Amino acid sequence: MLISSPVFAEKADTQYKPVMNIFNISVRPDRDKDFDDVARQTISASVDREAGTLAMYALKHSANPRQAYMVELYENEGAYRKHLIAVPYRAFAAYAPEIIDRKQKITLEPQFLGDKHFLPDERTINNLVVVEVKPEFQTEFKKIVLPEMAQSLKVEKGVLAMYAATESQTPNRWYFYEIYASEEDYQLHRQTPHFRDYLRQTAQMSTSKNAIPVKPTFLRNKGGIKQDPNR
Repeated sequence: MLISSPVFAEKADTQYKPVMNIFNISVRPDRDKDFDDVARQTISASVDREAGTLAMYALKHSANPRQAYMVELYENEGAYRKHLIAVPYRAFAAYAPEIIDRKQKITLEPQFLGDKHFLPDERTINNLVVVEVKPEFQTEFKKIVLPEMAQSLKVEKGVLAMYAATESQTPNRWYFYEIYASEEDYQLHRQTPHFRDYLRQTAQMSTSKNAIPVKPTFLRNKGGIKQDPNR
């Protein structure tokens, strides 16, 4: 199922609620190329063959090729469980101990999921940002940031994907993952009225903002997820 009618991901029945995870991965010395290869194989097979696997993105820290991240999105919990027993993931799990030192799962509560189907090229960039929101501003922050993300996807051709989620154990910790067609498209996004309004309105609502410098390793999605903050 692709979410074609706009909805928020909150307060949904588990049967229909999307699943979003981020994995923080440490790659063994001199095995970063092996990680790239197995990530590409696993992601391609999973997104292409598994109906409920909506998107999988492999990233690397820009300054440290041994620090990797996986961003994964599934239709619901059932789809995630099917992925874990499917052939592509089982092959990855069998090979992973040879190339991975550590794999930390960050369980998230999706707040906004929106993307377009795209094929990445050498110009495609992505951002991974962690924002600590002051608890007293949590509701207000959400009401401001989600419409901004929806507007960006709607009117900006170069905005390919925007996802926002909160950490399950720390609800005021927000994770933002964004994909742009190019650096130029990202800079254009930063100059838009809706983005500038978001910055202005939320300037005092957070205690920290950590933009993790990442570059794409392999990106694949089905595309077509949209949400309308006015629904």
